[in-house]
Amino acid sequence: MKQLMGLLVLLTLLTGILTGFSPVSAADETVGWPRTITDAAGHEVVLEAQPERVTMLHTYPLEYFLVLGVFPTATARANLLGEFSDLGGSELYGPYVDDLDMMDLGSSLEINLEAVLESNPDVIITFVNHRGVDAIYDQLVKIAPVVFINYGAPWQEQLVFCAEIFGKEAEVDGIITDIEGTIADANAILEAYSDRTFALFRTDGKNFIALGGAAYYDTFKITKPEGFPAENISLEAVADMNPYYIVFQHNYDASVAFVESLKSSSVWNSLDAVKNERVYYFDEEMNTFGPLTMRLAAEKLTELYSQE
Repeated sequence: MKQLMGLLVLLTLLTGILTGFSPVSAADETVGWPRTITDAAGHEVVLEAQPERVTMLHTYPLEYFLVLGVFPTATARANLLGEFSDLGGSELYGPYVDDLDMMDLGSSLEINLEAVLESNPDVIITFVNHRGVDAIYDQLVKIAPVVFINYGAPWQEQLVFCAEIFGKEAEVDGIITDIEGTIADANAILEAYSDRTFALFRTDGKNFIALGGAAYYDTFKITKPEGFPAENISLEAVADMNPYYIVFQHNYDASVAFVESLKSSSVWNSLDAVKNERVYYFDEEMNTFGPLTMRLAAEKLTELYSQE
């Protein structure tokens, strides 16, 4: 019986190591607290204990927390255009929704301090240059320690930093190895299609907002259309590029409405991607370009490129 129990324990430990997603043990949770971390805004933040109640001022870091087995308790919502998407309908977050019980703090564009206070956080998480947060920072730190994340850093660096907040450092290497392996497998397939151009957009309902700086281009070595900028561009400019694929990674309803508004345009209908039904919609939540996004993007891009 002792041998059997020992084997079961060993198998449990090996499973955690291989997946990189196992929860920390009770012993691990007591190591290294209190701790002081330096956030992306240069603040020295003291965390007295492993945070349990996590308030996000934007959903942006959610995928980093979920991949570490951390389930935030409150979040503000809305993209930069003030549009709200349903996490339950998100391809990225749908699988986790049953485990999420997050208080809704309202719009991330105008933080409600009373709602933040009501969420009773152990830590408040946001990102550098989150609009309006600097103006209320002194009030926020009276509620709980505030941590800024560097939105522009590679996802691996952001994951390492997020792990530091929660004492999950031991899990990071396994997660990174797993996802980088998935990316490498995708690239082995995608490299055969480097001649196909891929235009990734958001939209304000009137213009194409080109996501020319999206991490996909470097990560998966996919090809931008010639002259593809990271700014608002016209339909005529898109026609000049004539991308092989057109992908909207934006609020789904807003994207579909925008495309519908273009259907009477001869310029739109002249595009190869339109004529050959190569206009696609990716989950807006993937605009964080984090670890879960990269895993899902590897799957979606491989399917998209290899289906013809």
